[in-house]
Amino acid sequence: MTRATPLLFVDSNVLIEDVFIPLSAAAIIMDLVASGSFNVATCALSIADVERAMLTKVLDTTELDFVIQIWEKLRAHIRLEVLPNPSLDEVKQTYDKYIGVMRHKADIPILASALNCIPTPFMILSANREHFNDMVAARCGIKIVSCHEFLEILSSGSL
Repeated sequence: MTRATPLLFVDSNVLIEDVFIPLSAAAIIMDLVASGSFNVATCALSIADVERAMLTKVLDTTELDFVIQIWEKLRAHIRLEVLPNPSLDEVKQTYDKYIGVMRHKADIPILASALNCIPTPFMILSANREHFNDMVAARCGIKIVSCHEFLEILSSGSL
């Protein structure tokens, strides 16, 4: 992975959107990642969320095989960097600092992973803007946007 290229840290819902909605905003962004415009990282917890979603959403085994193939191709296509999960201490520190603005315990480890990422992500992408909100972004100093917001920023030329 080339570190001079801006790094996007993605929440699991971005990857789920790409797997299940081929012409989505997430899919467009992942094509930009594949072209080398951006690098992308997430943590092992997000990967587990994506794989759990596949098992939950797809009940037919033939269809599940197809979805798994899409997932494997996507991971290779975008050179997805999977970071280790944050330590318990990192999660506790993140919880203490961010729970008042994030207000959702389940996303704290994902945020902790993004905050401990080296280099610091250029942006965090999440469809869950209720939890990954502007107050969290202001506190951590990393812009947080949805995939649609990211494409709007790109199209405006303000990157």
